[in-house]
Amino acid sequence: MNRCYGYIPDVVRGGRALLTAFLLTCVLLASDATAQQDFEVDVLVSRGETGPGLSKVDTYTRIPISKLSFINTVNGFSAGYDVKLDVTQLSEEGRIRNLVESKIWQSKMSVDTYAGTQMDAEFDVTTQTFEINPGRYIFEYSVTDDNSKQTYYREYDVFVRDLSGPVAISDITLLESFDDQNFTIVPKVGGRVQSNEKGFQVFYEIYADDGRDVVITQQVERTRSDDATGARADELVYSKEEIATLEKGRTQYLVTMPVAELEVGTYRLSVDVESLDGRPVASVSRRVDVAWSGLYDHIEDIDQAIAQLEYIAKKRDLNFIKSAPNSVERQQRFNQFWDRRDPTPGTTRNERMEEYYYRIASANRQYSASILDGWKTDRGFVLVRFGEPDHVQHKPYSFGYEPYEVWVYERIGRQFIFVDETGFGDYQLLVPVWDERTKLY
Repeated sequence: MNRCYGYIPDVVRGGRALLTAFLLTCVLLASDATAQQDFEVDVLVSRGETGPGLSKVDTYTRIPISKLSFINTVNGFSAGYDVKLDVTQLSEEGRIRNLVESKIWQSKMSVDTYAGTQMDAEFDVTTQTFEINPGRYIFEYSVTDDNSKQTYYREYDVFVRDLSGPVAISDITLLESFDDQNFTIVPKVGGRVQSNEKGFQVFYEIYADDGRDVVITQQVERTRSDDATGARADELVYSKEEIATLEKGRTQYLVTMPVAELEVGTYRLSVDVESLDGRPVASVSRRVDVAWSGLYDHIEDIDQAIAQLEYIAKKRDLNFIKSAPNSVERQQRFNQFWDRRDPTPGTTRNERMEEYYYRIASANRQYSASILDGWKTDRGFVLVRFGEPDHVQHKPYSFGYEPYEVWVYERIGRQFIFVDETGFGDYQLLVPVWDERTKLY
């Protein structure tokens, strides 16, 4: 999708009114929404084993158990599905050339109880392996439920790297688990880490045509767009450098990244190999998404949680909850409020409730001042209402205008501007969130 970004000048003169006029002309011409994923895919590339120049592809699919249709049988509740993968080669110009792989495989499962069919935190993972020439491909997946006959589709543009050089690194696999006796791995399909994890494990291979000493650097950086032009600002959160001796052939690495309590967001994990004199030899990177770890990591006091309903509850709902005659009844009314808004009733989690209180906790962590909790500030209010922005533009103090920030939400077609008139970090929303001038045109 093509996007056109507005321009904010480095120096705006003429005071607040002119600043407002300039800032409100910075707009986007397009927006899109994130589609719900019925299943997820990982495609991981390593050096081929059956022929020179070939690359090995391991593809994993992960589907939530709760997405499958189960039927009651004499042996419990049963479900199954078929996965079809078509791999189509593309030219350097991105034009379709020919179908190079077509595979179909099945998965079946059974559980003892109906409750087992509704496990939203449980998944079924399948895998397929094949070897192809390096290049650019379209991977088209379809998953068909055996019982409901419903089919889900996904399509990915995949670049299969050439790993036949003197030194090369496989793709990085983010691990769910590892069996050190059988040396089998289960990947985190989708590449997500929970915010309360005490680090995470990764697996990769380095290939060398001869033995040599090298410097290996592992890094984790938080990435985010820092302005409306899409420029990226990286914050280094972990780095380790070591001298290693590569054996001829294949050297495998199982590494724990000791990065605990990561903030929710997008990170880049990279591995770089250099010669001892500092010359780049090989490198690889992958995206890692950190997601919130669950509701009760972010709620400490029920009365406080009720007060924080201010941004989502109607006044009569708040009054009803607060007027409960005792703490037990107050808790029940609070739970009922969220039960009515549960997007997946019948499951153990209420995703909307989790997301809301994660945003409260994130606002408190980022924007709390000496007087106000973070969720009560203007930036906290917008964060709680709309989530993390897609782009943030920071402008420090300069002659002619105060510091300001522009938060761009492509997915809802809005942008919000905050101005620090005091110079002490007290950013105030320039116009209300419902104002027509916040729309992206």
